[in-house]
Amino acid sequence: MRRTCFTLLTAAALWAALAQVGHAQSTTLTLFGSGSGAFEVPPVATAGVGTATCTMNRTTVEFTCTARVHNIVDLTAAHIHVGGPGSSGPTVIDIPSIPLRSSDDFVLSWTWKESDLTGTLGRLRPAQGVLKMADVFESCSSGNCYLNFHTTANPGGELRIQLCPQGEETRFANQFYLINVCHPQK
Repeated sequence: MRRTCFTLLTAAALWAALAQVGHAQSTTLTLFGSGSGAFEVPPVATAGVGTATCTMNRTTVEFTCTARVHNIVDLTAAHIHVGGPGSSGPTVIDIPSIPLRSSDDFVLSWTWKESDLTGTLGRLRPAQGVLKMADVFESCSSGNCYLNFHTTANPGGELRIQLCPQGEETRFANQFYLINVCHPQK
């Protein structure tokens, strides 16, 4: 009887340990998005299109992105917003070193750090619960953020790229895997 009880307890402990390993939080999460003026709220007619790939690193508290933007005319600003598909949200951090007044295709890579959120690039948003970079990570890991590129012709936004978590394997590495505004059916 004791041996059976010991075996059952050992098996239960092993199962619990393995279950935790399978659902451990990953230190990085990759986001991808593509977009156009059709994703702006309200939609705008433009030839501008773009893609972006971003990686959030929870250990270093960094958010690294590369965006490829095409057919944009007279770029005036670019930043990340907190907001889901079909809704406008507040600006959180400006994209550094954008090619202002650019009127063509460009590729831009940058890294945001915790200090950027509270420095000259960032805007804390207490009303929306954005007080630190971890809050930005939480919003973006569920697909609740987007990059926005503004031009003279469309000062409210010409190109919107919704950032969405990538890969089925990230659903269990992501502590917010049950929330995915990019793919609500999952």
